[in-house]
Amino acid sequence: MAGNAGASSVEPVVNPQLRETRRRRLIRMTKEQIADRTGPVRQIRYRDEVVSPLALELECRKLLQRAQRAIATIVTSRVYADDLRATVTEPVLRWHEWEIAVALREITELLLDLVSSYAGGTAGPMTTTVLVSQNRAISMARDATTARVLALELLAAQVAVAEAARRDWETAHRMAANNDKYLDLVARTAADQHATVEITGLAEQAATAAQAVRETLQHATLAAEALALPDSH
Repeated sequence: MAGNAGASSVEPVVNPQLRETRRRRLIRMTKEQIADRTGPVRQIRYRDEVVSPLALELECRKLLQRAQRAIATIVTSRVYADDLRATVTEPVLRWHEWEIAVALREITELLLDLVSSYAGGTAGPMTTTVLVSQNRAISMARDATTARVLALELLAAQVAVAEAARRDWETAHRMAANNDKYLDLVARTAADQHATVEITGLAEQAATAAQAVRETLQHATLAAEALALPDSH
């Protein structure tokens, strides 16, 4: 859903060096400010403490959303909590998120400046040269930030693979605990096969006996017919 990167779908990014109480207050305040609003708008207040999603243009907002989803995938996994927390600490990941958000806000502001500067009309050759070089600088900055987001996504993908492997191992281990029941089931098939042979033999004997009974009854019927009294007339 990266294409649906409305301001309200992206979390504000708070400077990780702030105290937790201050962080929570800034997040709550920023969310209240961006509710039902569209951007981008230039952020004036608390620039060193929080990056508002409203301060990012759409493509920059999408990049931030991707970074946040990657980090969430990493820090909410069991394999991270059990095995990776000491290697990749959450404060390090949050610092990357902060720096990405700050860079994207700066890119957005420069884009706004370009749009504002170019609003005067057709650019001459010298102005065009300046605009091209400035656009090139913005593209380079965006590419660098995108590469950083891709690195986070690669890390998240590796964690997801490890998480899937852990779940697979746990499921297999849990199911293997029932192996004895399946072995017993297979062992009982030998008894079933023996019983089947026995029942088949009994069926054959029963068929022979039934045939003998039918023949005896047939003879009895013939005898009864032989004993029939003649007509008295």
